[in-house]
Amino acid sequence: MIVQKLRGIGINSTVLQGLGFGSIGASIAIWNLRRLGGDAAHAERFGIFIGLWAPTFLILANEAAAQEKADASAPNA
Repeated sequence: MIVQKLRGIGINSTVLQGLGFGSIGASIAIWNLRRLGGDAAHAERFGIFIGLWAPTFLILANEAAAQEKADASAPNA
């Protein structure tokens, strides 16, 4: 249901994979910002929070890819 709604607004598996890997990169970048000063504990917690999004995006990407494959192999009526 969620994947169908995402695909309905134009978000496909490639976009979801990009968001997953982007989440990993953003997590590392935010976590490393603690070196620049500020609240190191907050930066670490926020980096972990952002990093936890990656599995969700990658699972959604996998499901969207499965639906895209099913749609492509379905006979056009």
